[in-house]
Amino acid sequence: MISLAGWWRHLRLRLTGKELILTGKCRQCGACCRRLQLEQGRRWLRSRRAFKRLVNDHPEFDRFEICGRDSQGLLVFNCSLLGDDNRCRDYDHRPQLCRDFPHKGIFFCGGALPPGCGYTLTEGLSFEAHLRKARKKNGSHP
Repeated sequence: MISLAGWWRHLRLRLTGKELILTGKCRQCGACCRRLQLEQGRRWLRSRRAFKRLVNDHPEFDRFEICGRDSQGLLVFNCSLLGDDNRCRDYDHRPQLCRDFPHKGIFFCGGALPPGCGYTLTEGLSFEAHLRKARKKNGSHP
């Protein structure tokens, strides 16, 4: 679900012709498997009942355990399959949510990458934008 700050971030990127650029690599810190939030039907989970419905509809989410709430009352989860070495003990069967991490959409939802995870998201021009600028400068057309 996009936040108001995320909406402004998205609008600023569109107006400046920039995009979010993901760089770096996983440092296997395990932070992405701890203190995360889940959503169902574009709504962040706020109740145990909603989490049970999610697990009923998508059994692969059974790996997550409620560990508390954030300041907005949203449920916070840890993955029960994170090993002591910060590696997934069921890597080949992990949910799509895990496969897609880090997803650029995290910044449009008001989230952030865990400190020290090894990935960085920055704003910049896409390769295509750089190419268009170079062609325009050289007098060529796409």
